[in-house]
Amino acid sequence: MERAVHVNVTSFGEGRYQVEVPPGTPTVEEALRLPGVETTGRRVAVNGHPAKLSSTVLEGDEITSIPRVRGG
Repeated sequence: MERAVHVNVTSFGEGRYQVEVPPGTPTVEEALRLPGVETTGRRVAVNGHPAKLSSTVLEGDEITSIPRVRGG
């Protein structure tokens, strides 16, 4: 029997969340979507390493969502 995965999500400008991702193949995108974190125009990292929204997450992972910085 598969179990839910618990991860920590930090979204700069939005907050910090503890998220329970349902069983299956949990992805970064699913983990960000659960607390309503915006994914458009942001970069993501898992445990401090660049990641894709389609990357699989594991129990206890730290996911960070970072807005792209623009300026001139």
